[in-house]
Amino acid sequence: MVRDRILLVDEDPNVLTSFKTMLEERGFEVETAQDRGQALSHLSRKSFSVLITEYLLEHADTRDIIHRVKTTSPEMFVIVVTGAAIDEILHEELVDLGISDLFIKPFPIEGLVIAVKKALRTRHLAMGAKRLRKQLNLARIRFRETSEGYLLDPLTGSPECQIYNDRYLRDRLNRELKRARRHNRYLSLMLLSLTSPEKVKGLGPRKTDRYLIEMAKVVRENIRAEDTVGRHRQGFALILSETESDGTTCVIRRLKGLIQGHPPFLSDPQFKKLNRRLNFTSYSYPEQLEIPILDGG
Repeated sequence: MVRDRILLVDEDPNVLTSFKTMLEERGFEVETAQDRGQALSHLSRKSFSVLITEYLLEHADTRDIIHRVKTTSPEMFVIVVTGAAIDEILHEELVDLGISDLFIKPFPIEGLVIAVKKALRTRHLAMGAKRLRKQLNLARIRFRETSEGYLLDPLTGSPECQIYNDRYLRDRLNRELKRARRHNRYLSLMLLSLTSPEKVKGLGPRKTDRYLIEMAKVVRENIRAEDTVGRHRQGFALILSETESDGTTCVIRRLKGLIQGHPPFLSDPQFKKLNRRLNFTSYSYPEQLEIPILDGG
């Protein structure tokens, strides 16, 4: 954990020595600066929890230091001490600039100590809340990634290519069927399946997997975002919401052409043979009263 550190800024070295001694006696770590240059040098090299600075009416340096602090480290608390006359308008300007407390000299040192302790306590609570929000956001991201990973097909699915596994596909189809029947909506199911790929001479499982991965890219990139694609047996199933049979026929015609013309398939003789074994089947509701419930496999 980063230790709380206080930066004292005052033109008077005697004031700096006095304040530094009293604050260190109460357990605080303190650095000092006599002008703007020293203060900015400290701020660029170390992190501070609290800035205690003198305010002189004839100098703009204090305003510049406060502005830089609140711009680069908004969580740092700023306490202003001054012997000058501060009216309500100037006090309001300083508050708007970002100070959290104002002390008019002379004042009891214990008042300053209490202000520092309050500032640190508030800072710790704020930083703790910030860490908690970050942890919650990371947890949400991990949960989402884990959930998606559980739902995606291990071979062809990825965050970029949303190809779901067979189990999720069947659950989604059941939900979409119930919705279509309840609200009298169109729904289509399209099956892309390979027939006996093992009969292609010299084709092994790894080559078939490569073919399926490439086909998944073509399908996912050329259908609507709201359509669902999942692995089913030796191929894929597409759930096309709000799509009647004529629309499904158009999708089939388009995907056939895109798959046949996919560059990796054009340059590989075995992939060409697999393309010839690729079959398209479709079912549409309500034209067909029933859409088959996909079985596992």
